[in-house]
Amino acid sequence: MSHSDNGQTRSAATRRRVLAAMGGASVVGLAGCVGGDDGGDGGDGSDGGDGSDGGDGTNEFVASAGANPGTFDPTIITDATSNSVIGTMAYERLVALTFDLSEVRGELASDYEQVDDTTFRFQLREGVTFHNGDEFTAEDVAFSINRTSGTTNDADVSFIENVEVLGDYEVEITSSDPHAPFLNDLAAVPILTSKTDAISENPEQDEHDFTDQTLGTGPWELEEFSAEDRAVLVPYEDYWYDGDEYPGTAPWDQVTFRVIPEQVSQEEAMAAGELDMIDNAAPFELDQWENQTGEVVTGSAVGFDFISYPVNQSPFTNEKLRRGMTRLLPKSDVIEAVFGGYATELAAPISPGLGAFWDEEHEQRLLDEYVGQNEEEGLRLIGEAFEEEGIEAPFDVSFITNVNRTRERWMEIIQQTMDETEYFNAELDVRAFDDLVPFLLDPEGAAASTDVVGIGWTGGSDPDGHVNQLLHSSQHVPDGFNWNLYESEEMDQLITEGQTTLGADERLPIYQDLQELVAQDVPMANMWTGDQIDILNPSNIESVDQWSPHPNSSNRYNTLYKPHLDEIVYPAE
Repeated sequence: MSHSDNGQTRSAATRRRVLAAMGGASVVGLAGCVGGDDGGDGGDGSDGGDGSDGGDGTNEFVASAGANPGTFDPTIITDATSNSVIGTMAYERLVALTFDLSEVRGELASDYEQVDDTTFRFQLREGVTFHNGDEFTAEDVAFSINRTSGTTNDADVSFIENVEVLGDYEVEITSSDPHAPFLNDLAAVPILTSKTDAISENPEQDEHDFTDQTLGTGPWELEEFSAEDRAVLVPYEDYWYDGDEYPGTAPWDQVTFRVIPEQVSQEEAMAAGELDMIDNAAPFELDQWENQTGEVVTGSAVGFDFISYPVNQSPFTNEKLRRGMTRLLPKSDVIEAVFGGYATELAAPISPGLGAFWDEEHEQRLLDEYVGQNEEEGLRLIGEAFEEEGIEAPFDVSFITNVNRTRERWMEIIQQTMDETEYFNAELDVRAFDDLVPFLLDPEGAAASTDVVGIGWTGGSDPDGHVNQLLHSSQHVPDGFNWNLYESEEMDQLITEGQTTLGADERLPIYQDLQELVAQDVPMANMWTGDQIDILNPSNIESVDQWSPHPNSSNRYNTLYKPHLDEIVYPAE
């Protein structure tokens, strides 16, 4: 097995520089859709196969997708698979962050300036066209922001008070209050054309079929989609990039994403040379790539895994029960047994990839005082909670997660840990990701049950992306991702204070207080942040060194061609 840590080395060197950047990774969302089982027939033996040229001279990159994309409309995408396959490949934003999260660069903006604490002015690139031929202008920025408002991704634009079009290629955006993650949030808003009647500012009223034609300006456009089978992207020939350092269009003839839900089947297809990359290798079996096709490339990540407690359902309304269960979680053992050490234990939602917002000493104190493993303390708290709530043991509880071999394994350990106590009759309920997400977002689903949910969150590089949509009371489902309907006035105030305070040094104590409140209230048990692990076929790319694992899994394939971010991977000659 060969092993590179392309992202690790660079990220470690730059973590300190992440600080000041308001910035963050563009998209946040559920990271549950990786891993899986081959649905694909692997298939047909024709083009699904060897990611190389198939003998016809075509430079094709073939990757796995752990689930069928939930939607191809980028405005309403809420999961990492849809974002990585189509949302960040075919669509662009005003600004984007470099892969080490240290710098915000213009994407569809050629330049930008901060006018005052609440206003940014953007100069737009000229000569940019959408995939349908429409010209990109400032009106498309206003349209796309309005289109995002009121959707599940409303949090990305809710801070905006006004969008003023100053000219065809100039726009000014004003927030109602100083908003620290201003650029970070804009980096999550895909820009679509406003010049076709087939789509409107209300996505529910659209007549356009996004699987028929993408409407972005990105370097890739959708060529073909077959549900539960594959999505094929090809370079957009009129892409706007005209720099000298890199080619003006992607150097690949096509990128094929094969839908392979089962992790084992992904690995089998990779070992057979049918794939050039799998998106979620089992970290506990990386040794299998010794003498096989794949090369392991790792990097830092910002996302995290967690379990959510149904805080509004008895007996989980008792905070002692939630903290007692959290105290039983064998997180360190799971990190070694399931992640092979490629993960870092968390006390709360802020991960070490956030640089200035991470304080190791503070984190350790929260683990020691509130949420680190302590079996004796955990059983004591659970016993007190049962007595206070009049609950007769054992209490029936389901631990729900999605199809993903790694996640299933650590959730099974948690289920067994609880089941082995005298207090619980615990069972594991594994669902397809496409089934689990609607359950989470339905106010009559997870919010109305006593089920404990285990899943992942991509987070982003600004701490607001790690907490707002999961914990603020304004983000209760179906308007956000706060599916256990957690509500705390103090939490709301801290999230708002973190958003409206400028400067990393000034924001750090706010997020430390917020982390402490999460550890005390335990609406969720934060588990760990797992390293980004990509398995590549080195024979089909010019050099593995060109591959940069992105810390946000929503952007995992952007390394293939994002020239303005200095990211490109060439086919093997």
